[in-house]
Formats: sequence, structure tokens, C-alpha cells
Amino acid sequence: MDINDVKQVLRGPMIPELSCFDSTLAVDHGATRANVQTTIERGIVNGRGVLLAVGAGGDFPMLSLDERRDISRTIVEAADGRAPVLIGAQGTHPDEIIAMARCAEELGAYGVQFGPGYYYESSDEDCLRLFTAVHEATERIAIMIYNTHWEGYDMSLDQLDRLLELPRCVSIKWSSPQGGTYLRGVDRFQERAAMVDNQGLQVMNHMLGGTGYITHLATIWPEYDLGTWDLLEAGDYVAAQARLTAANWPWQRFRGKMWKRTGAESPVVKAALELCGRPGGPSRLPTRELTSEEKAELRNILERIGVPDLV
Repeated sequence: MDINDVKQVLRGPMIPELSCFDSTLAVDHGATRANVQTTIERGIVNGRGVLLAVGAGGDFPMLSLDERRDISRTIVEAADGRAPVLIGAQGTHPDEIIAMARCAEELGAYGVQFGPGYYYESSDEDCLRLFTAVHEATERIAIMIYNTHWEGYDMSLDQLDRLLELPRCVSIKWSSPQGGTYLRGVDRFQERAAMVDNQGLQVMNHMLGGTGYITHLATIWPEYDLGTWDLLEAGDYVAAQARLTAANWPWQRFRGKMWKRTGAESPVVKAALELCGRPGGPSRLPTRELTSEEKAELRNILERIGVPDLV
């Protein structure tokens, strides 16, 4: 794959799309589809954003393999080629990771993201064997390397060098517990991979040659992150950081507060969507929905940062 072409596709805000559930906790494909369509209509399109299906923000730990496949199909079909789709293939079972990668290829998604195996802490060789197996089991799908260091195994820069030798490992969803390692990683790999920030260092990532960043705020307010992205692309880093500080940081602080009460990424996003009159829906065990008091606090934050369309 030509890395310059990859960088033009995996570019801009990367948005985790929700997996919505109905009142019986069955997958609500209609609500999931509606959110994708709204995201695209509000500006997340090819070259200006990426959709991420059934990642952690899409509740993959609470989904069966068949549900992950079905939701991926819904999101790819709803995007209809207007925005690139990456499909989350993370898992503890290599056969399921391969199954999701093959599913992504069959559906026509642009790529997959996954990291090393977890529960048992990976070794460098375990990690390389896993990525090689997925690469050999697929033919065309782009692979985003996901450094999930909070699961016990932190990829070294030398290990990333090894993984990038696989021809379709063309992107890194990058974070590191060490700030210096993060910066050196972006600088070291930006010519060989689309470097997507997952550490809240969007400005430094872009300055060093990165191509995008993970944002859950854009799930509810895509125009804001697109405005920030335009400033990054224009090289106006002071103004871009001011926007991140004003809106993304308060939003992230509240999400961090809620993570200490219920450990998934989607409950806050689902509640925020509902406060904006869009589909959110309930959460599956072991997570829970926000309480009325928590929703009131969230509404206050959304009002202060200027989120439009609150109902």
C-alpha cells in the first residue's frame, strides 16, 4: 500500500461509532445507522475524518462475534463510501481477531485496528506472531497497529519497527505511558505510517507529521473537531490548542470521572447524544447508564462548551 495514499485516507478526526441497543438490549441497527448518517451529513467525509466501528467506544467487549460482524456491516453500508471505515478487531482469541479482519475485508471497509493479545501479557514474539497471522489471513485490508499499553504490554519503538515491516501495517493508533517516547514515536514513524493520536496530544502529533486523532466529542459534535482540524492543517497550533482546551478537555474530564463509576467508554457519549435529541440508548452489563444527576451535570458541561442542538 502506498503510504502517501494511506495518509490521505486516515486523516482528520477519528470517530468511534456507537453500537446502539434497544430497550431489550438487543442491537438497534436503525439507531446505529442513523448516527452514522448524521455524522457524515455534518462533515465527516473522505479526507476529513474516519469512522471506527465496534471498537471500545462501540462496546465490543459486550458484543458477540456475530453482533460485531452485523454492526460492522450496518456501519459500512451506512457510510456507503462517503467516509472511510476502520473496524475494531481487538480480542483475546486470535481466531476471532482474524475473523473480524476477514469480515472487514469482505465488507469493503478500509482497514482494521487491533493490538496485541491481552489477559496474558504479550511478549514481543507473541505480538509479532499475532500480527503476522492476521496479515497472512487477509489480502488487501489496511492494518492499524493499536498500542494498548494499559493491558500490560507496551510496544517499544523497535517492536513497532518490526511490525511495520508487514506491508499492510500502515498506521499506528499511538499512545505511550512516557511522553518522550510518544513524541519520538511520532517523529520516527510518521514517514512510514499514518500516526493517529490517542493521547490527547493532537497538536504535537500534527506538528511532528501525524495525520489524525481519536475524538469522542466529534461523535456528538463533529463540526467542532473539524474546525480544530482545519486549524491544525493551517498550522495555527495556538488556536487549535485553545479549542481543544476549551471544549475537548472539559468533556474528557467528565468522561474520566464517569469511568471510575462505570468502566466503558460509551455511557457518557450515549447520554450526550440523547441530550442532543439523537439515538443513544441503554448500556449492557457490566456497565450502566448515567443517573439523572450525572446527566444534569453532563448537560451543564455541554452547555458551557457550546454544544448546539441540546433539547
